[in-house]
Amino acid sequence: MQKSKLTRCLLVAVTALAISLPSQAGMVGTAQLQDSLLSIDLGNIAAKRDWIEQQLVLGGVEAADAATRVAAMTDAQVIKIHQRIDEAPAGGADALIIVILVLVITELMGYTDIVPNWPASE
Repeated sequence: MQKSKLTRCLLVAVTALAISLPSQAGMVGTAQLQDSLLSIDLGNIAAKRDWIEQQLVLGGVEAADAATRVAAMTDAQVIKIHQRIDEAPAGGADALIIVILVLVITELMGYTDIVPNWPASE
């Protein structure tokens, strides 16, 4: 009986020790993370900056403002934006939906009179 309990305790202790050994980690600094991000795809940063600037101009930003914005970006930001610019929302659609919903709700509650006689009053 004692031998069985001792064996179980020893098994639990060895298992806990084996599980905890690989999970040890050290501190990682911000500079080290940024260096690893930049080492992934440094490519041609100048070309990427020009491309982002062109995309901003195509999106409706003035050329001078686009150049200022892109010049203020770090290399890591340029890489991140270059990778995700096609996934990013263009903006405006969400705000338009919210404005329309607010107008419809205020119209239904009677706070505004944008559409006369709506909802139809008897």
